[in-house]
Amino acid sequence: MIELDFSLGWKTIVTIIYGTLILRIAGRKSLSQMTVAQTVVMLAVGTVLIEPLVGGVELIDTFTLVAISVATLIAIEYSEIKFPIVRKLFTGEPVVLIENGEVKRENLKRVRMTIQQLEMELRQASIAKIADIKWATIEANGQFGFLLRDELQAIGGCEYQELLHRLEAIEKHLAGNKGQESHIHCQTSFGKEIKDPLSHEDVFKKVALTNKK
Repeated sequence: MIELDFSLGWKTIVTIIYGTLILRIAGRKSLSQMTVAQTVVMLAVGTVLIEPLVGGVELIDTFTLVAISVATLIAIEYSEIKFPIVRKLFTGEPVVLIENGEVKRENLKRVRMTIQQLEMELRQASIAKIADIKWATIEANGQFGFLLRDELQAIGGCEYQELLHRLEAIEKHLAGNKGQESHIHCQTSFGKEIKDPLSHEDVFKKVALTNKK
């Protein structure tokens, strides 16, 4: 007959509770958002926490080691905020892969990526052409960031209302009604305030581009 080790049961419960609390202190980032230092500490914490259950190590020793690991991680993160050189050493910096529609091949080699892999990332982001991209970077956590050229970015709600207002003004003008236009000044999605009326051709181009999206 198999005898249950009740001490192992309560050790498991205590370890899970402690591990949950200590990981909450360590941070709330998902695996895809973790830096190298965070990934190393999380792996170390998972390995150390299991030792009391399979290796006979005392709980107090295990919890102390885990606390030291997390405290070290927190110290590194605060140091990264204060000292840029520490951030560059432990976390790294974004690398520009595409600038104004041109691939930075030297940077691709630096991050050990092929042009085919870059194009795959673009397709997954629903971007058809490299020429459409203003900036493309690979972040310190390995994720990709893309910024489309200004004319290809989606317009915001305020800008859309401005375009509608100007289309109405054009219709009135074509109908012979030359009423005074009242301009709406708002912050566009490109961070620029709309002040001067667009030409008829520019307005129709903008609306046509929006409809394609």
